Amino acid sequence: MKFELKRNCLAQVVALALCGAFVSSASAASFTITDGAGTSANIDDAGYFSSSSALGLSYLGREFVNHGTWASNYSLNANGASFGVADQVTGSNPLGASIVFGVGNVVLTASFGGGWSFIETVSIPTPGHVAVQVQLTNNTGADATGVQWGVGVDPDQGIPAGVGFETTNVINATGNASSVTATSLDGWSLTLANTTSASAFAINPYVDTTACCSPVDPALMLAAAQAPGSYGFGDYSINLAYDLGSIANHNSVTFGYEYIMAVPEPETYAMLLAGLGLIGFSARRRRVA
Repeated sequence: MKFELKRNCLAQVVALALCGAFVSSASAASFTITDGAGTSANIDDAGYFSSSSALGLSYLGREFVNHGTWASNYSLNANGASFGVADQVTGSNPLGASIVFGVGNVVLTASFGGGWSFIETVSIPTPGHVAVQVQLTNNTGADATGVQWGVGVDPDQGIPAGVGFETTNVINATGNASSVTATSLDGWSLTLANTTSASAFAINPYVDTTACCSPVDPALMLAAAQAPGSYGFGDYSINLAYDLGSIANHNSVTFGYEYIMAVPEPETYAMLLAGLGLIGFSARRRRVA
């Protein structure tokens, strides 16, 4: 079976010189972090969840993103122009991002290019949570205006259970409390939530209901200004867009977000089992008739 092309946009990033205490592992294609309690994330050199591992983003043995052939796309907007940072489908990594240090539950990726430098730290603070912190620095030689950043993921946690790619997608809140959740038919949910300090930037959650795997422009997500509520059931991606405003030359901004994986409540399991039982009973009655 040919799976649809998938998208998972984990922000790609970047770099400062690391002090001598850090041991470089830039030659590694990917690096896996785990908490030993069922949470793991396999990070590619470019910064996104790697497809080289069967478990790109997983919790309690359930894979949440890495099914079919999926892509990771990201673009940064500044001064009215945008450029891609990484595209897994084409193997594009224009800023030459790479893993420079990994230990325990922390990964740093590094890159230089385009006048921008980034630092991305990925960690597992608690079971089921994968946190990302991004430091973005303007080294272009001039002040940057209209700086925007987008991040998103195409949840596939229903596939291991045989219930398909589709999820129920809900924006929970906007602004500093921005978060958006995708829940598979069997009740496993993935939430993408902002963790940036209060009112630092304008932040909008976004559910992409368009055709699979087109990169979502942060400007489009910010302009859409989607409100809290349900955005339907389908093979959609969930996203966050950051309006970072102006960044002076040689200045930095720092922001963060978190992927939260959750299992169904016992009541949900009971309802699922009851539903399956009714389906089985109905099928048996039809066979008898």
